[in-house]
Amino acid sequence: MNQKLVESLVQIILSLSDEERRLLESKVQKTSISPQIADLESRLKGFEAKYQMPSENFHQRFKSGELSDSTDFFEWNTYYEMRNAAQAKVS
Repeated sequence: MNQKLVESLVQIILSLSDEERRLLESKVQKTSISPQIADLESRLKGFEAKYQMPSENFHQRFKSGELSDSTDFFEWNTYYEMRNAAQAKVS
């Protein structure tokens, strides 16, 4: 690790205004969450293909009690809500 580079970065970060720090934090968070969103999207697509239903429609039907309490449906619902929460963080 290049200690001088790290020290320089620390000085730059400390010199940022609150607004600039929030922007930097947002950019770093987006970078770390993007792979998680991609993984969740992939899992959702698997359920959508298996049950021939978009996740949005599934979620509405599941929440309204129209669908059974199968393990697949609970898992699908969890991935759907996790993806939505992750997307809200990067928006």
